Amino acid sequence: MESSDDEKDGVMTNNQVPRALSHCLASGGAKFVDEVLNGQSESCLDNFRMDKLVFYKLCDILHSRGLLRHTNRIKIEEQLAIFLFIVGHNLRTRAVQELFRYSGETISRHFNNVLNAIVAISLDFFEPPWPEVPQEILEDPRLYPYFKVKYLPRVLLL
Repeated sequence: MESSDDEKDGVMTNNQVPRALSHCLASGGAKFVDEVLNGQSESCLDNFRMDKLVFYKLCDILHSRGLLRHTNRIKIEEQLAIFLFIVGHNLRTRAVQELFRYSGETISRHFNNVLNAIVAISLDFFEPPWPEVPQEILEDPRLYPYFKVKYLPRVLLL
């Protein structure tokens, strides 16, 4: 069977949690996040696609601006880890539920909270493109309809 051979080789299919992480499944996400953040730097890069220092700095920024807060069960670091793990590995929330041991609703809620927080600080770190449309796009009827600004997101107006 071809799929079982892929699983033995560590190849992920169907957006599943990597086999190497299965040892963390019994203990839940908090232990997994602690192991990654207290382990080697490469582990943080592999799992969260971010350096440890950058990860902690982003947690501090989101906390200091009041965009994320610790909850009774999930610290900010774990919330950010859930978000980065989903985005960095292109996983579905169901696959992440197994790793972090939370319900789909909890994973989805924290993912959306972190996403909204990242959007809120995005203008501080990313410069939006210039507001005027280049002349060559304005003059080309094939291109201009696709680059017409119909509305500005509320974030851009703040």
